[in-house]
Amino acid sequence: MASPVPSELDLRVLAHGLDHVEGVCWDPQRHCLWAGGEAGQLYRITLDGSYDVVTTIEGGALLGIALDASGNLYVCDPGNHRVWRVLADQTIEPYGESIAYPNFAAFASDGRLFVSDSGSVDTPTGQVFVIEPSGATTALPLRPIGYANGLCVDDDFVWVVESSVPCVSRWPLAGGSLTMMIPMQRCTPDGLAFDDAGGLLISCYQPNQLWRWTKDTGLELVFEDWTGEYILSPTNTAFYGDHLDRLALASLCGDRVNSIRLAHGGGRVFYPSLTSERP
Repeated sequence: MASPVPSELDLRVLAHGLDHVEGVCWDPQRHCLWAGGEAGQLYRITLDGSYDVVTTIEGGALLGIALDASGNLYVCDPGNHRVWRVLADQTIEPYGESIAYPNFAAFASDGRLFVSDSGSVDTPTGQVFVIEPSGATTALPLRPIGYANGLCVDDDFVWVVESSVPCVSRWPLAGGSLTMMIPMQRCTPDGLAFDDAGGLLISCYQPNQLWRWTKDTGLELVFEDWTGEYILSPTNTAFYGDHLDRLALASLCGDRVNSIRLAHGGGRVFYPSLTSERP
């Protein structure tokens, strides 16, 4: 069978044998990727494809992961209805207040952590919470979201996937309304990542797609694996490496983290400096 993934993307299997990872995060200090497993495993993946389970959170189901400047991880765990902070010494502590279904987390430059609370697939009940560096946790004053999923933050906006609409919307960091920006059709968008040319990459859990959007060109299809044999259910993504020149794609339905090379490298991700004291 010929691969439906274009050869110029240089598809590789970065790691395999993982437990249905959805979230993936690049750690530029320790030169590794972090990913979360379906049974609460926190995986550390090296660039040679080896990995280990750093810790397992009892009752957990780990999804999105963010990182601060000190190397502390912020892990979304809908199994325990929490965001956990995992310190460099592997101490695990709650971060912020309980959230019903924390799916993905992304920092703004000022240290605010935005967390999607998915809600129902069938009825728009999703929300986005903000956890202040103090630990204070509040829901943003938004209209109901059609299954809040992946997030991405730039200088001016929080971008959020509405998986069951389907679309990508954005909210101004200065305050305002949540506005649909990228309507989509016959797909289930999941993850977001900016590249260094201002493009927004949108990975689709189904039907195994990756799109790139800019305000000038609109949506362009990067790949669609209609077979599901090469890139299955791509969920969250992260650019990685010294030059952020490869994109890691997690797979909720599979056991792999795949890797491709795109025309543009990764855009800026915020790693704010925060205190390690328990909020």
